[in-house]
Amino acid sequence: MDTADEDSIYNYVDAFYKCRDSFDIFTLKYNIKESVKCNFISGIISDYSEFVVPCHRIVKYLKHISSSTYEGNLIENCAYLNYKLNYEIQNIKKDVEDTSHIYDDVIKGFKDHFDSEIKKCMESMKYINRNELVELTKLIELHENFDNFLNDKYKTDDKHCIYGKKCVESYLTYIDDCYYDYDRSFCKLLEKFKEDYNEVAEHVINCEEVSRNLPPIKKGSTATAIMVLILFSTITPFSVVFLLYKFTSFQSWINPRIKKKKNILKNLYENSTKSLENTGEYGTNSQNRQFNLHYNSDLRK
Repeated sequence: MDTADEDSIYNYVDAFYKCRDSFDIFTLKYNIKESVKCNFISGIISDYSEFVVPCHRIVKYLKHISSSTYEGNLIENCAYLNYKLNYEIQNIKKDVEDTSHIYDDVIKGFKDHFDSEIKKCMESMKYINRNELVELTKLIELHENFDNFLNDKYKTDDKHCIYGKKCVESYLTYIDDCYYDYDRSFCKLLEKFKEDYNEVAEHVINCEEVSRNLPPIKKGSTATAIMVLILFSTITPFSVVFLLYKFTSFQSWINPRIKKKKNILKNLYENSTKSLENTGEYGTNSQNRQFNLHYNSDLRK
């Protein structure tokens, strides 16, 4: 693929479900003689033994794809094992947002205890953050449903139509995430998928309810997205207050308090008005007294 950089894990995601099926079949049984080593690596992730079984299976598959008799695609399988490793770590450490340090320690554990097995795949071993992992999982499912839609073994009972429908629904859901951020690998691969789908789906004879033409990704302006975000953050507080006032018990709670505040303000106003009137009367009387005194003094003269 030319949708991402040469070393990107996204380059091989369309083959991951096949690698997964191969992994599941080949590692159904595994040798527990590596338990001490796998227990050590599992201890890096958590105090429990949740990673012991995945460790055994990964080691067995590493040995399989590293053997001289293996004829499959090494790079694709190494990329899948890296996805698998990141997935297992993040599935165990659900409460940890950034598991990069755990991933690095686990890779070091594999190099210390299974160096000969992991050596051929080391170039593919890279940390995948949670968002990327979710995107990869979506793409794996998308490609699997697409291949099942075209697979002859599902056409006898029209089961392939179900896969085709899932495929279209997933694509239409995923492209919504690309409206503003359409330059990332996930969105480029969705565009590539759309081209492949539209080229092949038109030749499917039945499944009339399944669309044969996927729409392109709608691309929005990043500047518009920022303006919408700012506007939303400004309007939201007022909207929340309005909704609380209109449709909840907030109205019955706030109204008596507003009325009470109004009464307090009214009393303050009346008191201050009376004070001003009294002050005015006092000022007038004082002035008259001054005038009277001054007048009387003139008479005495």
